[in-house]
Parts: sequence; structure tokens; C-alpha cells
Amino acid sequence: MPEKEYDVFISHASEDKELFVRPLAATLQTLGVQIWYDEFSLSIGDSLSRSIDKGLLESRYGVVVVSPDFIKKSWPEYELRGLVALEHSRDSEILPVWHNVTRADVLGFSPSLADKFAVDSAREGAKGTALVILRKVRPDIYEKLSQEEIETQVSGSALQILQQELEKTRNQLNNTSEELSEYRCPRCGSAVENRVEAPVGGDYGDTDLREIFECGHVLFGGHTERPCPEDQRFPALSDWDLECREEGGRWFCRAKPRTKWARSVSLMEGHGTSEEAARNDLANWYKKLKNPPCSQST
Repeated sequence: MPEKEYDVFISHASEDKELFVRPLAATLQTLGVQIWYDEFSLSIGDSLSRSIDKGLLESRYGVVVVSPDFIKKSWPEYELRGLVALEHSRDSEILPVWHNVTRADVLGFSPSLADKFAVDSAREGAKGTALVILRKVRPDIYEKLSQEEIETQVSGSALQILQQELEKTRNQLNNTSEELSEYRCPRCGSAVENRVEAPVGGDYGDTDLREIFECGHVLFGGHTERPCPEDQRFPALSDWDLECREEGGRWFCRAKPRTKWARSVSLMEGHGTSEEAARNDLANWYKKLKNPPCSQST
């Protein structure tokens, strides 16, 4: 892929900006990823279409945040067509992020996107999504930083945006302990990272509340979609079958879930110079998910 000015172009609907795309973009920028994102890249007087075209042409990857609002918009569709054209010419690569949509929703909108590996924001949140993208688009940065350094940078900067938005919501409520407890994981007490009304069963007219906590716990309509690491239902590493392969002198290890709760937790593929190193890399990712540096304070 030729040298380009940006690592990533972020295509999204404006409705998703406040509580997901802006923290995602800020997190990526904090970690050293060069991104084209309208708030960072547009100046007064810029032509929107010309700026988008430049962003598309000058980006190695296109992150497409597919959401119910994205599917209904015309500008994101314009961007997506440009990304697809560049991908067909092998000049760019699309990285889909599914945000409050099901596979059926994406399939009805764009079958080619539905067939791609996608990051599910309901499982990962803004922070986890940023780390998955970082590992794909800038493996040089990801491999150079320790997990502790990555977590420190992410938690200490971009996620403050999320916290500020949540504080706005909290200030609209009476500050009683009962009300504030709604913003904590009921298992470990970590803070909520994202709260959004999401479609139920792909029907946009029927929604329920999805809550993602810093520990990784996901609740949808009050029911657990992904258990907290302190929940006994959180899967053990043995709940996945590990499949390793060698390609071009590098080893890769993929985890295939065998249980319901293992399917709810996304394990990144392990990389290494040997099969053992790839297995250890994947195991280290599991340990990070099992022992997240989430806040326990109230």
C-alpha cells in the first residue's frame, strides 16, 4: 500500500459523534494514529466534498461506523462508495465497526460490508474498538507499547471526553447515591463507558438501553450480553479452541469460542515468531480482558 498522509479515515453519521465516534477518534489520535476526522481535519471555508475526497485518497484505511443513523444518511453513503472504489483498486482497506446494528441490518444495507470482519462496539466500547484498530493499522505502535502504557494513555486522555458527556447527564439528575449507582457496574463498580438506545432485533422502531462498562460488562435491556470479569459466568481461556497457523514466517493463533459466554467476548488473534509466542500473545490479551484496570471507586 503506497505512502499516504493519513492512517485512517473515519466515516460516520453525526448522531454517533457525541458518545462514540469523538472518543474513538481522540483515542486513536492520542495513541499516535494519523486520522482524517471532520472535527480535526476540516477548516472554515473548506469544501465538504473536496475534503472528504482528499481524506479518502490520502488514507490507508477507512473505518466505517455502521449504525442505524449511518444506514439512513446520504453523506456517509457517499464516503462509503468512495472507500469501496479505493478498496477495489487496492489503494485502501475498509475496517467496519458495527455500532448498535445486527448482521442482518448490515447485510440489508451492504452485503460486502457484512462479509468483512467487523469490530462490534457493543462488545468493545470506544476504548476496545480503538485498540483493535490500532493493532491493525499501526502494529508498529501497538507492539512497541506495553499494555500498561496503552491503557494509561487511553484512560488518561480520550476517555475523559466520555466522562464529561456522562457528567452532563448526571448533572441533570438529583445526585442521590441510588441514581448514581446506575452509572456503575453492578458486579465490580466500574464506571459506565457508554449508554445508548439500541434497536431490538433489527427493528428501528423498537429500542432498549445498552450499557457498556469500563470492565467490559455489557447490559442490554437489563440483561447481560457480556459478563463482568468478576462474574462467575465470565469464560475461562479453556472455553475457546485455539487454532494456530504459519504464514510467511509469522505465526497466528485464533480463538474459536465453544460456549455462549465465550462467544460474547472478542479475543484478538495472537501473533508471534513461533507457535508458542502466538499462543502467549493471545493468552496475554485474554488476561487483559480478565483483569481490566477499571476504577473501583464510587
